[in-house]
Amino acid sequence: MVSVFTATVIAYERRNKSIGGTMSKKQVSFCGYRCDLCPAYVKNVDTLAKRTTVRNGWNTFFDFDVPEERILCVGCSEKGSHLDTECPVRPCALRKHLQNCSFCDLFESCETLRSRADILDETKKKYTGQISKEEYELFFRPYEGRKELKEQRKTR
Repeated sequence: MVSVFTATVIAYERRNKSIGGTMSKKQVSFCGYRCDLCPAYVKNVDTLAKRTTVRNGWNTFFDFDVPEERILCVGCSEKGSHLDTECPVRPCALRKHLQNCSFCDLFESCETLRSRADILDETKKKYTGQISKEEYELFFRPYEGRKELKEQRKTR
């Protein structure tokens, strides 16, 4: 039996696939998060129902609750509304004039970056429930920061 939460995520995924996805260009934040895949990214947020699903998912998997009206982000390289107003990575990368943290000399040892780019490792250890493919795509894949940044370092 599929939960209501999982059914909502599946419906969201099908909707995105039926319209060709929300974005076609890969957009990577300073810490390696994929803005183009993030459900809070301004180009991806278009209905309150989607925001409710996002709020529920973040609460379930990451144990934080963001009011639906705050689920909106322009991406950390842009000026405007940022979801994570306490992010320590953004001001550091801006101060150093980096495209993203993969260009930083301290990439491997940076505690500031670790606080964001490695969040999934901790979450996967804490969450003991089953994660469906659809849930992974919506709530985990956008935040594979370290993995994304390592791939970028290889291709430079």
